[in-house]
Amino acid sequence: MRWVAAILGMVVLFGACGEAADPVPPRPTPTPTIAAEVSAGPRTVTDMIGRPVRLTEEVRTVAAMSPAAAEFAAELGLEVVGRTADTAETSAPGAKVTGSSLTPDFTAIAALGPDLVIGDAAFHSGRTRDFEKFPYPVFVIKAASYGEVLATLDALGEATGREAKARTAREAIEARVDAAVLKARGQTGEKPRVLVVSGGGRDVFGGGTATYIGSLLEQLGAVNVLGAAPEGGPIPGFGVIEIAQAASTDPDVVLVLPSGQGGLADQVRADAAWTETRAVRDGRIHELDVALYLRVPGPRAAEAIEALYELLWPR
Repeated sequence: MRWVAAILGMVVLFGACGEAADPVPPRPTPTPTIAAEVSAGPRTVTDMIGRPVRLTEEVRTVAAMSPAAAEFAAELGLEVVGRTADTAETSAPGAKVTGSSLTPDFTAIAALGPDLVIGDAAFHSGRTRDFEKFPYPVFVIKAASYGEVLATLDALGEATGREAKARTAREAIEARVDAAVLKARGQTGEKPRVLVVSGGGRDVFGGGTATYIGSLLEQLGAVNVLGAAPEGGPIPGFGVIEIAQAASTDPDVVLVLPSGQGGLADQVRADAAWTETRAVRDGRIHELDVALYLRVPGPRAAEAIEALYELLWPR
């Protein structure tokens, strides 16, 4: 290894001889120690985890630190100038990438000079000290349930002076959700019993009532067979389960949130313990859009509930 390092060092040294050194771009900075002169705004608002945030009178440009933050900002007509690498480009066309949701690049965010940075409690609730050191204001949203999606629209609308847009967006979502709920209540027979799972192989996790998708199912009156899921999952509200044992819950429907491993839906179908269950017998094991039901809780909540209704009460 020393020999290889020495050779590489000589190649770099000799290659640089006689040439002017290229300027070195700023390294991505996961810490908020950025030198910038930013005047504190005259308004003070409270974000969704209880932090006071000083804002300018007008908020136009934002850097979104999560996919959900980008979708909320776009829904309110804000210009998203910075997005994370895990945010779909279609959610913020033309926005610069500023790290990922888990590892934001504060240098890249500061270079954009946004009026507001939108953090996300799902990723950043433990970074409040970082935000206090950052010269640009950070408003943290929290949208882990259907009710919190509506509350986020209200809070972010008030913070950015987009109350009218927030009210319009909220009313549109509620109207569509209420229509789906009304149809669900009009269905006869027992409420559908649902199992939510993710993972694959030996690492299978069940989603309980405290998950985002759990709150959507609750709106429709469906029964989550796990109730409050056991602990131990990688995401709040998800717990470790044995897929064979989960067959004893005999759900009407199994909703699969695909993971990187893949194949969980086929794993359920192929498990001998599931052969006589209603979900397998009736062919009601469905893979869901992970962004819509897990990664990006936000203004598309009505779309998510409408799609769930069609799965739970097929025509």
